Amino acid sequence: RQHILKIERRFETSFAKNSGLFKASMMETFSQYRFCNPTHKCTMVRLPMARPGVIYGMRQVQSNFDTIPTEQEIYEFGHRLFQAVQLSSECSIVCLIYVERLMEVAKVPLVARTWRPIFMCGLLLASKVWQDLSSWNIEFASVYPQFSLDQINQLELLFLKNIQWDLYISSSLYAKYYFALRSLLEKRDFRNRYNHMVLGNASAENDQALKVQQRSEQVRDEALLQLSRSM
Repeated sequence: RQHILKIERRFETSFAKNSGLFKASMMETFSQYRFCNPTHKCTMVRLPMARPGVIYGMRQVQSNFDTIPTEQEIYEFGHRLFQAVQLSSECSIVCLIYVERLMEVAKVPLVARTWRPIFMCGLLLASKVWQDLSSWNIEFASVYPQFSLDQINQLELLFLKNIQWDLYISSSLYAKYYFALRSLLEKRDFRNRYNHMVLGNASAENDQALKVQQRSEQVRDEALLQLSRSM
């Protein structure tokens, strides 16, 4: 939430939009307004008639995706998916790597109107890299009905194109994110544990990092193969 708020404040000035750190055009490219199904409100009125009957009206409700989310909203958005699809905790680390890669390579800002599509797609790709039984796009559409299956497919392709189909994650990069996140809770012994893992000592964390490296390399090769066939 703090990052979203910080970037939103930067985009309030014309200097930030043209500074080169993020592109305003990419904010519109990943905007939730482009990928979210419209919401409608149905109003029904019962008529005093001899025969039972009702009249109903339906109107489209204007959605607002420009409100800064609370930490609870962000948590509930991710937690709903982790419970429904049974994602492992490691997927959150892989997701963070892909999201930051998207921000760095394509200069996509993580703001109020983009965080949900980016977060969801990051978790989708993470599940395909990490999970032995990866999630299907239709499962994500059932958890988040505001996104149709076609919209999720388009979003996934857009995400992959903008990270240049680079799904590879080295064991050292995974270790860096793993211990950085873990240190936010523990705040101690970060460097010793990081060196212990990177230097190749046997540990559960090292096994996880190597697994991510192997799986991400495999998924990357499969994605590139599908791309070459489509061209």
